[in-house]
Amino acid sequence: MNKTRLALNVLTTCILLLAGNSLAHAQSTRTWVSGTGADANPCSRTAPCQTFAGAFSKTAINGEINVLDPGAYGTLTVSKSISINADGNFAGVLASATTGFIINLTTAVASDPVSSVRLRGIDINGSGSCGAGCGTRTGIRGINVSSANTRPVTVVVENTQIDGFVNEGILFAANGGDLVVNNTEIRNNAGAGIKVDSSGANINHANINNSRLVLNGDGIRVEDNVRATVSDSIVSNNTANGAVAANLGTPSVLQLERTVVASNRTVGVLASGTANFGTVTLSECMVVHNGTGLQSNAGGQIRSFGHNRVVFNITADGAFTPPIIAEQ
Repeated sequence: MNKTRLALNVLTTCILLLAGNSLAHAQSTRTWVSGTGADANPCSRTAPCQTFAGAFSKTAINGEINVLDPGAYGTLTVSKSISINADGNFAGVLASATTGFIINLTTAVASDPVSSVRLRGIDINGSGSCGAGCGTRTGIRGINVSSANTRPVTVVVENTQIDGFVNEGILFAANGGDLVVNNTEIRNNAGAGIKVDSSGANINHANINNSRLVLNGDGIRVEDNVRATVSDSIVSNNTANGAVAANLGTPSVLQLERTVVASNRTVGVLASGTANFGTVTLSECMVVHNGTGLQSNAGGQIRSFGHNRVVFNITADGAFTPPIIAEQ
């Protein structure tokens, strides 16, 4: 009897060890996708998956999905920290009637302390599929950093193109966190190219560098509790406004540095607010060929740190809120 019990205990222990070992190897720090892969594969370098969604479930928290070759890799809901790197390859995400990337981190902070998502080298397109909206925008958003995030998050978007959505190219609506956009083109979206609006008491920080926000509704729009900077970029040809600070309840500040704001149909730079004003500051910027160059509404302020050129706007150039602040 004792021998039987001992044998059963040993067998049970072996099964548990094997199960634990299997679970430990169920997810990898680095996984791979290929246009000719299959999601039934382990997503290894030699047996890649075919979609981001297929690889996501097999990638460990804060791991990285790498793209091996050009392909269509599908939309993704991101619930844990991860990197997706497609630099050097065409990684297409066709988001017809849906959102390209929904970022909603729900993992426990203890197991996911980085709280960071990094997207690099991806083409995100909201065009309708032929037969159901062919030739029109049907995609909801390119990237939606949801207000449902359970904590402040960091999102980095690099070397990426976002095109053709009925709302924003990027919506960052978390309750606190950081949005960093580098060397990216966001165009042809009916809503703002980028909209940042904190959903709570925590500040959202945004930094957009060396990027192009063109042919959208607004180029960049910040609302409540935001501190944002746009540098070395182009904000142009948007159907409404170029750069907007339009808070509804909590002050926000938008800084433009060495940036061209041109040919926006309504206003180039707009600052407005209700109980608390929005502020836009400019340094070494060109504001040209817009409907109106600078416009302040309802207590909004537009301040100059010098070396700006506001000329040749169609209705009026507008004026900075005095005093103009000299460089230190």
